Amino acid sequence: MRIFYFIISLIAFNGQAGLANNLGNNPLGKAKDSVALDNGYMRVLRDGAACTSANTPNIGTRIIVALDKIKFKSNRGLISIDRGQIAVFLENEFYDMPKGSYFEIALKNNHPPLTKPSEWVEPLKNKIIYENTEFRVFEERLNPGDTRELHSHAQRVVVRLNQVQLTDPRNSPNGKTGTGIQVANTIKFAEPVVHVTKNLSNIPLFNIVIEYKIDSN
Repeated sequence: MRIFYFIISLIAFNGQAGLANNLGNNPLGKAKDSVALDNGYMRVLRDGAACTSANTPNIGTRIIVALDKIKFKSNRGLISIDRGQIAVFLENEFYDMPKGSYFEIALKNNHPPLTKPSEWVEPLKNKIIYENTEFRVFEERLNPGDTRELHSHAQRVVVRLNQVQLTDPRNSPNGKTGTGIQVANTIKFAEPVVHVTKNLSNIPLFNIVIEYKIDSN
């Protein structure tokens, strides 16, 4: 009887494990301990995923930003992306929790009203890699010693991939010790701004920016 009970228990355990591994369902996925940012606009997890299921309450589009090479299954098949690349999932799409190093950025549906910068000047020298009516994703790049002239940003989250020092040369042409440091593999939410940016480092600036779209008129 003991052997029979053990076999029945093992079958039940394996059945539960199989359900837990269904695509887009990660009951064991990291959540609380991996939260990198949580505000009214978005929830960001580092090396964890809490919004893999389709139609998660109050969650819209989710963006995976890879910090190294990662692979994972989704409703669109196997996703394979390298460091600095993204995978965008709409509200009705789903995926498995990736393995490796990445950020999951989940945009909230019922976010507060967006605010505008004092004026809108389109930033140059960036490359848009995804865009819809709600937001755009772009590679923010700036060569060593180069300057991005006066430009505007809306509310956004920035994934920093290279460690560089930035300054607004109008206020501090050579920067100040310990300020303007972009630490690699970190994330920051930023409010609207109009500024000038100079890269003081000897390596390029490389960020992935998810920026809300506003009426620039």
